[in-house]
Amino acid sequence: MKKEFDKFKQWLAQNYSDGLLDLNPPATDDEINELTNTFGVELPDDFISVLKIHNGQKGESAWLFDSQEFLSTHRIIEEFNTWKNLLETKLQGKISIPDDGVKNEWWNINWIPFTSDGCGDHYCLDLSPTATGTKGQVITLWYESEQREIVSQSFSLWFKEYVKQLYSGELIYSKEYNSIVYKDELEKEKFMNDNLIYALIALAVYIAYKKYTQ
Repeated sequence: MKKEFDKFKQWLAQNYSDGLLDLNPPATDDEINELTNTFGVELPDDFISVLKIHNGQKGESAWLFDSQEFLSTHRIIEEFNTWKNLLETKLQGKISIPDDGVKNEWWNINWIPFTSDGCGDHYCLDLSPTATGTKGQVITLWYESEQREIVSQSFSLWFKEYVKQLYSGELIYSKEYNSIVYKDELEKEKFMNDNLIYALIALAVYIAYKKYTQ
C-alpha cells in the first residue's frame, strides 16, 4: 500500500499541495488498538497499513476522497458511534435495497466508515457480508438512499482505482468547489447551470418584449 499511497501523495503535490499538508501523521499502535477494540473485529490489513502511513486528514483543507473526508481513527469512531445511536433510535426496522453480497440493513454494526461527506454519506468496509459477498468489500452508505452498492472487492483495490482515476484525469481538484471531484460531473453541472442562465435570460427578454408590445 505504501507504493500506491506514495503515488497519491505525488499527485497531491502536483495538483493540490494543501491536501498533502492536510494529511495526519501515521496512526500509533494505541490508536489502531482503540479502533479495533471499539469494533470488536479485525480490520483488513490493507486498510490498517494505510492508517499507519497517514491517519486520515486533519480536515483543514478540501476532502481528499471523492468529495469526502479521509477519516482518521478518531473520526471513524465518531461516525461509527453516530450510526450506532441512529440504529438504536431512528433506524430501527429500516431496511435497504443492497447489491447481492450485502445485507439488507440500513446500517450494520460491521460496516466501518472510512470516509464522510459530513452529511451522513460514507464509503464503508463491509466486514459482515452475506454468503455471496466478500469480507472487506467497499460499499456505499448514503443516509437518504436505500441503495447499498458494492464498489470494490477490497480497500486496496478501491484505493488503487481511485489513484488511477486521479492520474487519468477522471478525478480532478476543483478550486471552485474546493474538492476532488469527477470531471464529467463537474462539466455536467456547469452545462446545466449555463443552460439555466440562458433560459433565465430568454425569459427576461420575453417578459420585457411582452411589456413593450402591450
